Amino acid sequence: MAQLCYGCMQKNNGEQVCPFCGFDRATVQNAPFLPLGTELQDGNYIVGKKLSNNAEGAKYIGYSKNMDSTVIISEFMPAGICGRAKGKTKVVIRGGYEEQYNKLNEEFLSYYRNIARLRELTSIAPIFDIFSENGVSYTVSENYESIPFTEYIERRSGSIDWNTARPLFMPLIATLSSLHSAGIGHYAISPENLVVTSSGKLRLTDFAIKDIRQTGGIFQPELMDGCAAPEQYKDIGVLDEKTDIYGFTATLFYALTGRLPENSNERKADGKLSIPTAVFKRLPPHIVNALAGGLQVQKLNRIESFEEMRVRLSSAPTVKAIQNEANRNAKQSEVAENYSSEKKDGVPGYIWGILSVLACMLILLVAGIYWISSNPNAINEMFNPTVEESSEEESEVSAENPDSIAIPDLVGQRYDDIVARQDANSNYIVIKAVEEMFTDRYEEGVIVSQSPESGTSAEKGATIVVTVSMGSQERELPVVSGQSVETAVKLLNANGFIASGIYISSNTVEEGKVIGYANFNAGDMEKYGSTIVLNISSGPDS
Repeated sequence: MAQLCYGCMQKNNGEQVCPFCGFDRATVQNAPFLPLGTELQDGNYIVGKKLSNNAEGAKYIGYSKNMDSTVIISEFMPAGICGRAKGKTKVVIRGGYEEQYNKLNEEFLSYYRNIARLRELTSIAPIFDIFSENGVSYTVSENYESIPFTEYIERRSGSIDWNTARPLFMPLIATLSSLHSAGIGHYAISPENLVVTSSGKLRLTDFAIKDIRQTGGIFQPELMDGCAAPEQYKDIGVLDEKTDIYGFTATLFYALTGRLPENSNERKADGKLSIPTAVFKRLPPHIVNALAGGLQVQKLNRIESFEEMRVRLSSAPTVKAIQNEANRNAKQSEVAENYSSEKKDGVPGYIWGILSVLACMLILLVAGIYWISSNPNAINEMFNPTVEESSEEESEVSAENPDSIAIPDLVGQRYDDIVARQDANSNYIVIKAVEEMFTDRYEEGVIVSQSPESGTSAEKGATIVVTVSMGSQERELPVVSGQSVETAVKLLNANGFIASGIYISSNTVEEGKVIGYANFNAGDMEKYGSTIVLNISSGPDS
């Protein structure tokens, strides 16, 4: 189709230099990328200029004749394995790599077919077509108007507040939760891989097979500095939902602070997360808590799932907030009643008084409905009251000052249990300090100390920062012989160890299974955070 510009796929009547994008029609697209104007799928798709490329392959602007619209065409052409001669479309597989290519190609097809089934998700571009041609595979997805997320943030003075971030990021959480429920991970969530559409929605881009999201593979890894989780820097680290939790949280951190966290490899020594004081003061405590939980360098301490992240970031209105709003309206009504009738455009004062009373009654009715809906047993309790014992950590409200509380004693209690009991109506907020403590006195997960101390007075809604025990520094090595590498790594991570591995031949242990420890035995005691090397079978020595 001579009238198409291969730079933007707009119909430009065959102009040499496109009036829409400035692309010169004389441009040549060099190998190994597809020549401009290449037709795919019996001529339905026309290939334009290359937009980007990585170890997985290349992305091109394209045009679909059937849909009469521009599209994005992704070509799977793994670097170092495939090649293409100048002016040719057929791909040649490097000698000796045929089996490896076939395995990767099947992974590519399976990965994108799973994504294509989730067309209803609003935070990713729908995939229209998946096919194989020229010895490789392709996907075709929607092309849409957008700007990079980094540019969006720059236009807003380098950062945004939580009220602006919330409607952007909460739909993305829902999409990521659905993806992981379907077994699909992204593993490169970052500001560079997000765009903002013309309708003001966030969309996640640049999906790729897992092999290029981690060190130790055949490809040069594509790790997003500041957003890649620590396990992505390990040859045998397990990538899962927690890995994407780290990248998502780092991206949210960037949006709220204007900068990325330090590289997770550099943070591993102490795990501290620094937040600018000015930003900390304007962020709600539960948002700070979520950022800290999602950016834990120790994987076992990180937020478990996107559903948990959603809960952590959500803050439902309380009955007290509704009542406060009613009080403010009542005060405004009192002021209105003091106005002279001339200031009320001739409406008699008693009419304004009646309207004010009705407004207050309506607000209180809404508060009552909200309270009853939040407490389904409320009606029964009103007529059949029971006396309940308060939990030990529940703070006491001062009779003299109803807005003051006595800080409860949390030491010796499990941090997770307290957080589970926290809700929007709690008199205080508990946040875990970045610093944790090894101790033989308290089990892992139990609170060791707190600030403010118990018994001191504070206003309702006060934040209590607690230090949580990491348990004994000496940990027992679990039994891993005969386990799969993934299972063994999970066992070691759960016990606070960092897993590494070497492959050695074995005539007795199945290929890919763990033979045992390289330098230790199961049951040995080693320090938390130690790197433990596994001997992994590479099969019989041929």
